[in-house]
Amino acid sequence: MIRNLFNRFAAVLVALAGLIWSACDPAAGNAPDVSGIAVAVHLQRFDRDLFALDTANLEEGMRKLAQQYPDFFPFFVTGIAHDQTNPEEPPLDALAGFAGAPQVRRLNDSCQAAFPDLSRLQADLKQMLQYYRYYLPQKPAPRFVTAVTEFIGDAYAVNDSLVMIGLDMFLGENFSGYDPDVFPQYLRRQFAPAFLMPKIAMALASRVVGPPPGEKILDYMINNGKILYLMDVLLPAVPDSMLLGYTQSQLEGCFANEQEVWARLLDMKVFYQPLNNKNQKIVMPSPSADNVFQEAPGEIGNWVGWQIVRAYMRRYPDTSVEELLNLRDTQQFLEKAKYKPKRVN
Repeated sequence: MIRNLFNRFAAVLVALAGLIWSACDPAAGNAPDVSGIAVAVHLQRFDRDLFALDTANLEEGMRKLAQQYPDFFPFFVTGIAHDQTNPEEPPLDALAGFAGAPQVRRLNDSCQAAFPDLSRLQADLKQMLQYYRYYLPQKPAPRFVTAVTEFIGDAYAVNDSLVMIGLDMFLGENFSGYDPDVFPQYLRRQFAPAFLMPKIAMALASRVVGPPPGEKILDYMINNGKILYLMDVLLPAVPDSMLLGYTQSQLEGCFANEQEVWARLLDMKVFYQPLNNKNQKIVMPSPSADNVFQEAPGEIGNWVGWQIVRAYMRRYPDTSVEELLNLRDTQQFLEKAKYKPKRVN
């Protein structure tokens, strides 16, 4: 009978796990000094510009928005404002319908009340961009645009150099507009301003890392582990739990039971299975990965993938982040990492 591993914590285990996290985390106390790297933060408030349009002269306003946001405006009109049930809807009608909808205007009011000033976000973005330039000097500098999306997305890389920030997805887990039938609690707890930077970093990292090289669970684990590794070096002061979207207790459970989790995944023979409905909890958002252990958090395979990436980078410390991202053979990567999970007794 499988033990309920994730409910057996004692204070000594937590303390030992804390030591392990510091030892494993390449960003814990070892972040490079990036204060001398000059970066410019380009943050535009599309949300304000959109709802400030003169509805009596919407066509002219739409033309100006298109000029001001040349790469974001087409994406917004087709991907967010457009009524997906009406394929023939003209762009002007899509924009007018979205911006004029009472529920969207109320949502925008909530966003303006919650985010009247983004100076703190700008400061956080600046520091993240300094790390981004340090680790990825050849990549184009990202730009950022805020929007109201009517709950379509929290942060999304529109292209290689533009990230959309959906402010309406950061209004606090108790915001009345979040339908619990659509957004279960494990998701809503991440709909808070504190998760702005982790979600932005995830959007950036996902774009940089790209899709997995194959459809096997191991491909997803290693690829998502690289995304988490990149998020970690971009946000070295942010706790692992927030990068994963876990509670602190869930993260403690992962470290305290690392060896058992690895053994269970091996016993399931899941690494070389294609992603399907039976195993997707291991690497996709879910309240739990109960097919691994009853109390295991969802996406626990991504956490394991992150530990494998960390093991590889400890073994090959001269590997740059750009070189890491170019390693696409997941089986070879796993073998070279020689990942050996720790056991906390």
